[in-house]
Amino acid sequence: MLFKKGEGRGRCPFRGMKECDEKCVLYRRGVRYTEDGKNSTPFEECALNIMTDNMEMMHNRIFMLQSEVGETKNATVFDILVRLGEVPPEELTRQVRKMVGKSCDDVKQLEEK
Repeated sequence: MLFKKGEGRGRCPFRGMKECDEKCVLYRRGVRYTEDGKNSTPFEECALNIMTDNMEMMHNRIFMLQSEVGETKNATVFDILVRLGEVPPEELTRQVRKMVGKSCDDVKQLEEK
């Protein structure tokens, strides 16, 4: 977190490195919810920390979505090439196994076909 690392932990650089408290405009109090929405954690900290955390989470989600779209695209292209007879079915199985892992049930179903 932005202002919670090292010696400046919990201190605001905009207030002369004083402790973050309710007098500061950037002070926030609230509740954080987990991804599944079942658990919550109360927090009191600087709004800049909250914004930084949210940006990092959004970046990670976008990265994961882009990775999943890329894997789906690659699997679709290999499937099309197999259907056109340009690539042997074993190559499709190898590529899908590499993308999703050897223990995935989908790969086993694909191998049976």
